Amino acid sequence: MPAHRLGAVLAITGALLTLAGAALYVLPGPGLPLLVLGLTTLAAGLATFAATRRHQTSSPRSDRNPELT
Repeated sequence: MPAHRLGAVLAITGALLTLAGAALYVLPGPGLPLLVLGLTTLAAGLATFAATRRHQTSSPRSDRNPELT
């Protein structure tokens, strides 16, 4: 699995965990651990996605068509 796809999956999973944790935090339930886990996963996913996206577009070979080279 490419790293940018892994970052997107982590970000989506983190967003869902954050929403579930926030809902459980508001409702009577143990939502704080799930909220912290969701925020951590979301941050890791966004950082991974941003780092791999920046790496792909800043490379000198990113504008070349791999089929032509």
